[in-house]
Amino acid sequence: MKICPHCKVNIGGNHERCPLCQNMLTGEGEPSYWPSYTIGTKRKKTFKIVVFAVIAACIISVGMDYLFLTVEHLSWSPVVVAWLLVSGWLTESILKKHYNLLKTLLVSLITVSFLCTITEMYIHLAWDVPFIGITFGFIIPILCSANIVSNFVLSFIDKHFTDHSMIYMCTSILVGLAPCIAIFFYEGKPSLTWSICLVINTVALAGLIIFKGRSVISEFKKRFHM
Repeated sequence: MKICPHCKVNIGGNHERCPLCQNMLTGEGEPSYWPSYTIGTKRKKTFKIVVFAVIAACIISVGMDYLFLTVEHLSWSPVVVAWLLVSGWLTESILKKHYNLLKTLLVSLITVSFLCTITEMYIHLAWDVPFIGITFGFIIPILCSANIVSNFVLSFIDKHFTDHSMIYMCTSILVGLAPCIAIFFYEGKPSLTWSICLVINTVALAGLIIFKGRSVISEFKKRFHM
């Protein structure tokens, strides 16, 4: 029987992670109590439709850019393909029957922010467009603010929310606060968008400590093996 070194409980079956804290289990596993889970026909079909649609759109985009348009033009297919691939991946993540919604929001925030940065850099370098800094100045703080508001609301109403989801909410707050603090110390007063982001994340942090302080402390103790 496997044992969770953090929760100090025995876990039957052959699970890899603890169902309580999601940390790796130790010890020898046992034969599974339940039959293996297979993806239903509808889910398989939906997954195939999403994959086909993304691949087809990528092929059409590259074909239009490099094959059909013979006149000299600015190449746009790399940006479109990157966004299509990320959109397909995020869509499939959302279509899953079992998923951690707060984790999905955090991963989406980081992925979209990174892709926006790459897109702006590509437009600046490949198209020789002046670099304005729209992504870091406006898009990322707006996404961080929207993400933490969604996290704070979902933590109280989402039926899939459990205590181990706290780590994703705390990480989301850190992702929103870290750039604001860095800007404040290195450049002085942050811009309006980052100032709003700083206020929203600080309020969310205060609310998290007030309403779910014990769960946060317990989660950090498990994660950092305290």
